[in-house]
Amino acid sequence: MSANLKLKASSMKSAAKTASHARISSSCRCNKDDHKSRCRKEDPSVESMQEAGKELSDIFKQLKDRQTAAKLVRAIRCRDARAVQSLLGCDCRVVNFFCTRDKDCVRICCQFGKFNDVTVTFDICVKRVQDECRRRHHCWF
Repeated sequence: MSANLKLKASSMKSAAKTASHARISSSCRCNKDDHKSRCRKEDPSVESMQEAGKELSDIFKQLKDRQTAAKLVRAIRCRDARAVQSLLGCDCRVVNFFCTRDKDCVRICCQFGKFNDVTVTFDICVKRVQDECRRRHHCWF
């Protein structure tokens, strides 16, 4: 009986030893001389993301001005894509207007970078008021 227990224990040890010799490969397959040139190449999307942050910050910063904010609210409620576009600049465009139960909204898509590496899409919604534009489009829920 004791010989039987030894056999099981020794077979477990050998299985564990073979498993510990597993190879771990590196994701970067460069030799030491090429390491700086190929493996640490800058990702162009990082620069595009920084550009996106700056541009979007500038767009929202201009909304601190009460008149500019009022123009954007009015443009959203009246579904005036041209007016919204003029406030957003060239990197962003109006995708569509839509309504929720009590809000008027616009979906905006902005692309940044030399090859449009970064795309940001967001919605701006404002609470609905009594038909300010008198040409309100009916919303379907």
